[in-house]
Order: sequence, then structure tokens, then C-alpha cells
Amino acid sequence: MTFKTQQIARALLAGVAISVAGVPAFADALSSTFSFRIVETNDGGEEELIERGTVRPGEVIQYQLQHENTTADALAGIVIAAPVPEGVTLTLGAQSTSIKAVFEVQADLDPENDGLEWSTLPATRMVAGADGTLQPEPLPEDQIAAVRWTLSEPLESGEIALNSYRVRVN
Repeated sequence: MTFKTQQIARALLAGVAISVAGVPAFADALSSTFSFRIVETNDGGEEELIERGTVRPGEVIQYQLQHENTTADALAGIVIAAPVPEGVTLTLGAQSTSIKAVFEVQADLDPENDGLEWSTLPATRMVAGADGTLQPEPLPEDQIAAVRWTLSEPLESGEIALNSYRVRVN
């Protein structure tokens, strides 16, 4: 079975969110691009990022989000969030950022709270034990719904922030 990469890309792009100081970013403040590549290993054992129109279960996709400050001023309080599309599972440890940032994942972490919550890594969730009491356990990668980076420093005029993460096709 193969999946068209455009379907997975559309699902991701529809959910990418950027905010500046808690207010949605204006089109003239940040120039944003999104790209994705399939991660393959060459004969020498090195990873290569390949453009391809389809993916198969088990293959890894790397998403990259690029944001450039197109204003004359530094932008502080930037938060970049992106979903983990349906049909894929986040690969923890493969996320990166070019600007110092706090990385978080979103999932249902506590059954006593409605909705999804954000957590830094290592993330844990609360699950009911055999006796009904809630116990913490490591958050499974397949339960993560979204990722985000909160930039720790202002994005200077003309500066570019690159954020990437990987998912495995289910």
C-alpha cells in the first residue's frame, strides 16, 4: 500500500500555526515556507532526503518549517506549532530548531482534564492502574497530536528560523 505525499502534506499544512506574542502572525511579519522529504538511507549508510510522490508504511517523512522575519524589527514571543497528521506517528528525538526554543508535544495527558495538553520532553501521561488509581507512564509516540516550538529569543530582522520534525507512516 502506498500513500500520496500530497495528502499527508495538505493535512499538515492546514494545521500549521504561528503566533507572535500571543497574536496570530500577520502575513507581512513572517514569510513562511513548508517542505517535506522522504528519509532514505543510501548504500553508504548515510541518510538522504528525497522528493517522491508516494510513501509506504514504515517510511519516514521529514517536515521542515521555515519562517523569515520580514520586518525591520525583532519579533519576540514567536510560537510555531504543527500537527502530527492522521496516518503517521511522530519520531521523538528527530526534531530540530535553528533558533533556541522550547519544544513541546500535545496529547491527552490526564484523563481528569478534558482535551489535549502541552508537555515538554520527556512527556508522561496519567493512566488508570489495576486498582483505578492514576499512575504516570511515558507518553507513547503514537498518542502525540501536535508539536510546537516557543522561540526563546527574538527573531531578528531578516533572520530565518528553521524547525523540523519526523514522522513514520503507519
